[in-house]
Formats: sequence, structure tokens, C-alpha cells
Amino acid sequence: MRILLKSVLIQDSQSEFHNQRVDMLADAGRWIQIAPTIKEKADICIEQSGLSWVPSVVDVRVHHTLPGGEYREDWNSLASAAKKGGVLDMMLLPTGNPVPQQPEAIQLIQSKSSEFGIHFHPMAPVSIDNQGENFSDLFDLNRAGANWFSHGDGSLQSVDLMAKSLQYLQTLPVTLVSRPDTSGLSMYGQIHEGLQSTLLGLKGIPVLSETLSIQRDLDLLAYVLGNSFGHTHANFRLHFSCLSSSDSVDLIRQAKKKGLPVSADVAIHSLVYTEDAVSSFDTLKKVNPPFRSEKDLTALWKGISDGTIDAVVSDHCPHEQEAKELEFDHAAFGSIGLETLFLMWKKQAQARKIPNWDRLIAANPAALVGIQSEGVAVGQVVKGFVSQEVDSYVYQSTDIVGKSKNSAFIGETFNDRILHVMHGENILYSI
Repeated sequence: MRILLKSVLIQDSQSEFHNQRVDMLADAGRWIQIAPTIKEKADICIEQSGLSWVPSVVDVRVHHTLPGGEYREDWNSLASAAKKGGVLDMMLLPTGNPVPQQPEAIQLIQSKSSEFGIHFHPMAPVSIDNQGENFSDLFDLNRAGANWFSHGDGSLQSVDLMAKSLQYLQTLPVTLVSRPDTSGLSMYGQIHEGLQSTLLGLKGIPVLSETLSIQRDLDLLAYVLGNSFGHTHANFRLHFSCLSSSDSVDLIRQAKKKGLPVSADVAIHSLVYTEDAVSSFDTLKKVNPPFRSEKDLTALWKGISDGTIDAVVSDHCPHEQEAKELEFDHAAFGSIGLETLFLMWKKQAQARKIPNWDRLIAANPAALVGIQSEGVAVGQVVKGFVSQEVDSYVYQSTDIVGKSKNSAFIGETFNDRILHVMHGENILYSI
């Protein structure tokens, strides 16, 4: 099948055609011609005003609710949400119930990729049932295809277990993920420890809870590498997920300057809101880590600009309606985000004049996952989406295709929409 895109602005900073408005012709799932004007016939011709071609999104932090959480998100709704958001690769946290911790479970998740046309990359748990007590079968899980490991959606509290995890995994080409948190400091916390927590009478989560965990893990990493006797794999990495504070960005920046194998991401909602967003007790904006101060928000954007932060993630965390429609201190943490990661990131990045903004949701996370990512070019497999600039519209819960509607961005305005998501010969999503 031949597909022709007319007058499309390519927004792919890896491509020689970046920021050029061109025609694009695909045949049998590959680009066969990219030129200012193409007059050849095609089976499908897409021609509208304000079109852009964007590489598919790679999201390295998605809370997995399967099995056990089908009432929040099932495979069909997860795939539908991803396709609508242009996400064709996603890293799934080991947060199902039961936890996917056998080689067969890893392979089952991977097998869903061919069924839905989206590449699901399963993380494996470091410890059995994410309890932080006994190790899972790390080497068998890696042989089964798991290249990322984490302690559920959080951080190992046991110093001994974290040290041993680093010692075992540093010999493999894998990534160990930590969502930095010190439970003894964040316990029962609801929002950022600051002005709003005082005004609202809610227990705060201090920045120290995050930075203490990061510093501990960096010290452990330096210790393990210093005593590895040359056995550290060149592709081993410690990844810090969902940075939220200025001090956290500084710690990662210093670690990178020292040459430590670390990387970091930030959740898209943490780049938009501060603690003031919860002043009205809006439970849709109750997330963990919480929205912090204006100073922290500024530091996160600086970390993106100077390369300290490697990727922007959705931190997609679905919840049923009943889990959010409660008093604030009883409501669940988390926001969905697969459908809006591209929309909100482009809006915020362009407003702040971030160059090559597409890299933070495409090329950079692809490199972290180990996906070969090349700019759009003749001969390349078609993988990305057509977006269109439109008149501003307000994002509503009725726009959400996933099962759960708990988006922190309900009520926000966007002026882009994704029209067609394509992979190879397949058009996976169209409005």
C-alpha cells in the first residue's frame, strides 16, 4: 500500500529533513521518496493544512495494572490510549498483581506486542513480589528479555538489598530503576512540604525524602563500581525516575560530571504545575512525587536544557473513578498520561523554546531502552504519526479513550491533535 503525505513539516531532529515542509511517500511500510513536491499516485493521500510528521513516542514509565487491575486498564484500553498518544514503545513497571516475575510472564508481556502493534517492554522486579526481602531470578529474567529492573514503582529501602542489586546487575547490560523516595520521611505525606501543606493542613513530603534516596544510591553505585574489578558491563546504568526537585537535578548533574553511569527522567506533569495546583484540593493533581515549588520547576527545565534529564515520561498511572473522588488525604496518587504526553510536552517545550524538543520523548528514551532510532529518511521503516495544528480546544474527560479518566490535564487547552499513527504498512490510529 502506498501512502502519500502532502505538505508535512518534519519535526524529527535526527533527520536531515528536520523543520522542512515536504511531501512524503511510503510504499510497503517504508519511505521511498521525500521531496518538496511528489506527484505520484498513492492508495491513500493525506492532505490538510498545518500537518507535521513526528517520530513515535517512547515512554519509559508506565504503571502496569495487569494482571489483576483490568478494571483500571486492560490490554485493549492500554493499547488504545498509547496509539491515540502516538506511543509505540512503552516500558511497563512490574506493578501487576501478581507481579510478573517469572521468565514466562516477561515473555507473555512481550508477546502482546505483535497482537496490538505496540512494543511493550516489561521491567522485571528486583525482589519477589516487590517486597524488598528476597531477590527475584535476576539472571533468568534477563535471559527471558527483561533489560530493565525496578522495585515496583518505588525505591528499595533496604541498603543491603540495593547494594547487592547493584553488585549483581552491574555485570549485565541492564538498567536498574529507582523512583527515589525515603519512606520514613514521606510516610503519610500528601503534597509537597511547603507553603501549601501548611495552609491546607496536609502532611508534606519533603524534598529531603527524594534527595536522601538519590545520594544514598549514588554513593552505593560509586562503591560498587570502585570494587567491581573491571566486571562492570559497559551498558549498565542506574536510572532515576520522576525527579521533582532542584536539589535532585543538582545531584544527577554532579554524578554525570563524575562519569557515573546514571540517567534520569521527569514526569510531564511535574514540568507544568507547582504546589499551588492543589490549593483547591483537586485530587486529579495528587501525584507522587508531588508538585513542588516554582524554584524546583525552574530547575527541572534547566536540567532538560543542559542534558541532565534524559527523558520526559507520562508516569501513566490509571485509577478508577472511586479512587479519586474522595477526601484529598484518602484519594489515590497518580495521573494517566499516555494520551497527552506528546500534546503537553510539545506545548510546554515550544513555549520555553527548547531546541530539538522531540528528542526528549523519542530519540533519547529510545537510546535508553536500546531501540535503534534513526531520523526519518528514504528507506526507513515508517514509524511515527501525523499531527495537525488546530484551533485551541479544552481537554475533557470525554476525550479519554482509556478505561481510567484520572488525568491531571483535564481542563487544559491544546492546539495540536494526532490524526494518524503509522507503523510499517499499518495505520494504527486515525481520527
